[in-house]
Order: sequence, then C-alpha cells, then structure tokens
Amino acid sequence: MPTFTLLRQVFRGYRGQLSVLVALGFLSALLDGIGINMLVPFIAFLTGGGGPLDAITRATQSAFAFFGVPFAFQNVLIFMAALFITRAFALILFSYVRARISANFLERESAALFEGTLHAKWPFLLRQEGGYLQNTLFWDVKRAANLLDVVAQAVQSWSGCLVYLVIAFMISPLVTTVTVVAGAVFIFLFRPLIRKTRFLAETTGAAEKQFSQHLLEHVAGIKNVKASAKENAVYEVGETHVRRLGDAFARSALVHSLGTVLIQPFSLIFMLGVFALAYTSGDFNLAGFAATIYLIQKIFTYLQSGQASLHSINELAPFAENVVRFKESLALEREPAGADGQPFSLTRSIDFEEVSFTHSERAATLERISFSIPKGSVVALIGPSGGGKTTIADLLLRLLVPSSGRITIDGTPAEAVQLADWRRHIGYVTQDAFMRNATIEENIRFYRPELSEEDVVRAAKQANVHDVVMQLPDGYQSVIGDRGALVSGGQRQRIALARALAGSPALLVLDEATSALDTDSERLIQESIEALSGSLTVLVIAHRLRTIEHADRIIVVEQGRIVESGTPDALRSDPTSYFASHYRDSRGGGPS
Repeated sequence: MPTFTLLRQVFRGYRGQLSVLVALGFLSALLDGIGINMLVPFIAFLTGGGGPLDAITRATQSAFAFFGVPFAFQNVLIFMAALFITRAFALILFSYVRARISANFLERESAALFEGTLHAKWPFLLRQEGGYLQNTLFWDVKRAANLLDVVAQAVQSWSGCLVYLVIAFMISPLVTTVTVVAGAVFIFLFRPLIRKTRFLAETTGAAEKQFSQHLLEHVAGIKNVKASAKENAVYEVGETHVRRLGDAFARSALVHSLGTVLIQPFSLIFMLGVFALAYTSGDFNLAGFAATIYLIQKIFTYLQSGQASLHSINELAPFAENVVRFKESLALEREPAGADGQPFSLTRSIDFEEVSFTHSERAATLERISFSIPKGSVVALIGPSGGGKTTIADLLLRLLVPSSGRITIDGTPAEAVQLADWRRHIGYVTQDAFMRNATIEENIRFYRPELSEEDVVRAAKQANVHDVVMQLPDGYQSVIGDRGALVSGGQRQRIALARALAGSPALLVLDEATSALDTDSERLIQESIEALSGSLTVLVIAHRLRTIEHADRIIVVEQGRIVESGTPDALRSDPTSYFASHYRDSRGGGPS
C-alpha cells in the first residue's frame, strides 16, 4: 500500500488534530525564522552598518511604525525575545497536542481491535496464530501510534524547512536557490535507502510474529517440553528466530543512520562553499550572510530531521498497514450480534433438523444430523475422535453456523434468538478448562458482578468442590495460579463446572470434561450431573462411557453421521452396537 494512502487510512479520524499540528508547526518555524531574520537589523545596529533591508525587516519596520514604536535597538531586542518566547509556547503546545493525539490513537485503536477480536467469528479466530494476535493487538498498534508521532515530527521538520527556505530566499535568493538544489539532490540520492527501510521493517515484523508464536506455544507447553527433555531443541529453533530478528534490526539501524549521518559533512562542506561564493562575490554583507548561514544550517538540520522522519515512517508503515488490514478483516468477520432477536426460552426442546456443516478448507464434518434435546434430559454424544461431536457442541453454542439445515429452540430458529442471551443461558465446560490467574471466587464468578456470594457457594456445592475450597487457608479467596496450576486437574474441572452452574443455565454442555480426570474426580462430577437431572438440560460429550451410562439418550456420531441412537439399556442390549461393545471394554476404568 502506498505510504500516503496508508497514512490517510490510518489517521483519517484525526484530520482536525493533525491540522492543528501542521498550523503549530508552521507557526513555531515562522516565529523562529522571523526572529532569526531580525539578526540583520540587530547586527546592523551593533556594527553601525547599513545596507538594503530585506522584505521581512521592512514589514517589521512598518509594523513598528503602525503601532507608533520606534524601530530602535532595544525595541528590536524586545521584539526578538517576544518572538522566541512565543515560539517556545507554540512548541510546548505542539508537543502536548502530539502526545495527546498519540495517546488517544493508542487507546482507541487498541480498544477497537480488542473489541473486534472478541466479537469475531469463531472460524476466523481458529485460523489466527496466538503470536500474530498478540503482536498485532499490542506491538503493532503501539508502533502505529509511534507512526503518528513520527508524522507529527515530519510535519514540524518539513514545515520548518519550508519556512526557513522562504525567509532565507528573501535575504539571499542565490544562496537559497543553490541550497534547494543541493537538498533535492541529497534526497534523490538517498531515496533507495528509504525503500530499503520499509523492506527491512516488513522482514522485522514477520520475524517478530514468528518468534512470538514460538514463544507462546512453548511457554504454554513448558511442562511437556521439560518432561520430554526438549529444552535445547526448542531453544535452537527460538534462537534461529531471534537471530533473524536481530539481523533485521541491525540492517535497519544501519540504513536508518546512513541517511542522517551523511548529511552532517554534506551540510558543512556546502556551507563552506557558500561562504567562499559570498565572500568572493564582491557584495559581501556580514549581517545578511550571518543570518543566511544560520538559516541554511537550520534548513539542513530540519532536512536531517525530515530525512530521519521519512525513514521512521517507512520503518513503521508495515506495522500500521497490518493494523489496517486486521481491522478490515475483523469488520468482515464480525459475529452478528442478533440484538433484535427474541430472548432465550427453553420450555420443550432444542432440535437439530437435517444439520450439515462444512469447513471451507475441508470435507463435510457433519451430514444431515437430526436429533432432539428435550428440556430436563441428559443427552450424550459418543463416538470415535474426529467424528463431529465437538462440532455439534460448537453449533449448539452458535460458535458455528450450519451450512444447511437448522437448529431450533421450541420450534423457533436459533438465529431468531439474541446471540448473547442464548450463550448466557448455556454453561460450557471443556477438557482444558480456561482458568484465570485469580481467586477461586473470581474464576467461578467470571465477570458476572451480579452474582452474589451465595450464588458462588451454591454453584461450588453443586459441582462438589465447596468442601475442597473450604480446606484451603484462604478459602474462596485462594489464588489458583496461571491456568489453574496451583490446583489439581480434578479440582480445576470442578471449579469450571461451578462457573458454568453459577449463572443458573438452561443448558449445560460438557465437552470431554472428564476425559483426563482420575476416577474419584470423574465420580464427583458424575454425581453433580446426576443431582441436576430433571432440573437442568445437559449435553455430554464423552469417551469414558461410564460417565454417560445414566443418560436419558445416547447418540453415536461417526464420520459426521448419527449411526446409533437410543437409551443406554436399549443400546446395551444390542451386542452389535457401538455403545455395547465399547461399554464392555470400558468397565475396567480406562478411556475407550
């Protein structure tokens, strides 16, 4: 994406603020330029010399006369001091506005991306890498905010350069014209470095995201890494990413410095040439030459700053471009809110009617699935791994949308029900229960401030975890560590079950919630489910068939189809059924 187009897209909501910055940048440069220009009459006053007055000095002299102020040494001195003080305040205001815009941009863009990610469609989120998301939501937004700061600096630098050129031209047209030509040649010669900066920034961004993904994956799985003695192998791969990242940083720093460092000797040699030209011209004026030289030095200073800004803009542009593209993707992949739908109400049943689902990149996962979950019943889904059970759960949670067919609640299509209200009425527990590094109470409450302490305790008792919690020194205020590392797997699952039950859901979905638990933990959760029988509708996905032997109905899903369905007793009585054969094999206690 062209840089100017990118900047317009990224900062289109900040045109007013940027206009203020441009105005302040020009004002500060103009005040400084006028103040420096006043050196001509100031030096003339000191030396007693005369000579022709330039346009700005004549305009200043006229302004003095208009207000009835003598154009005298002390008045010129006071005027110069006032100009520089006013310029200082303009620069302070410029810095404040720039900082305020950057802070607002960082706040607004971070919030917008975070909110968009949270409300994105589930299939889109499944395709994202954790490292990419983390870098985009934090580092890329931060760099985009830095880009705004750099653009502001570029505005100040190039506006200052322009103002000083105009003022210098009024004093010495020939010298200023030569300066313009020299500056243009310098910028032209170093254009390839600016393009190289952008390429290296893109390389840096890609290397950062690869390393971030590698880091996140292996920190999350650090126990497996250590248990399998693969620390060195993981380190070597990470070191490759870091080396690539360091190389890109080093090359970028070199390219960035070349454009700014070389301008210093270039400007010095140029000013020596200007002095030689002016001194031998036969019309040498010390005051005018001193002001011109100072202005040329300022021009080259701003040229150096502007050149550095161009490098920084191209260095940060790929990160801002990634933010823009990710925002566009989030807008396209936003989950429909369904706020205008009707409230959730389950009085009879939830029904799957000829439901099929196909991932865009794979063959059909489900084909024409039909079954019913009556209110107050316990329905179990079993079958081989990869058969489509979790996809059914995701469809029930409305994380996925059927490719064909429909899901209804009491005969009403699911999409006619408010999405947020639908999910609020469903409790969901998975095999790898999500735990915050917070207290047990906070994990059960889970961002529901309306729940009372009695609600939390009631849910914990229903999940058979209350007695365990009360044995801890801090009770419900005990912190369970990162991902619940300070409690056992069984306790973690029961806390997750308590969280699901705390909101008094109409439907409880257990997706392999007991598959990795010991027998005692599994039994406690099983007792919790049985105690809720009749008062809560439950869908259980399980491999351990003992977990669901008291279900009202068992549905066997294989290769995306329902191959068996019936009560546990009916399926158990058929020796050819999947449930009967696997039930016999699972009586020893291990997972099938």
